Amino acid sequence: MLVKEKNRDNIWLVRKLLSRPNYAVIKLLIEKSPRTVKELYAVLGKKFTRKTLILTLRSLSIELNVLQPVHIRTESGYGLGYNIDPKIKEIVKSVEKFEKTMEALAEK
Repeated sequence: MLVKEKNRDNIWLVRKLLSRPNYAVIKLLIEKSPRTVKELYAVLGKKFTRKTLILTLRSLSIELNVLQPVHIRTESGYGLGYNIDPKIKEIVKSVEKFEKTMEALAEK
């Protein structure tokens, strides 16, 4: 269930998915998946606050259903990690392709 947001338009969900912290988490998970929460914090902790990362993971996993929680074997047992939905990988690649097209048009 998505939270009701003010001033929704036709692409508000795409905008929410591609916000800076959401996109950073998604890109990391596209590079290597699954990743533990500690790995995500270690890499993104310098760019975003801990609170932002917690809210981002919550939003991506619960509200948007982009991330799939998984158990990952660690040195001390099992930990929580995240996989990314394969459909989201396709969406991100399409958006990146669109970005390159727009950059080419802007240069003309």
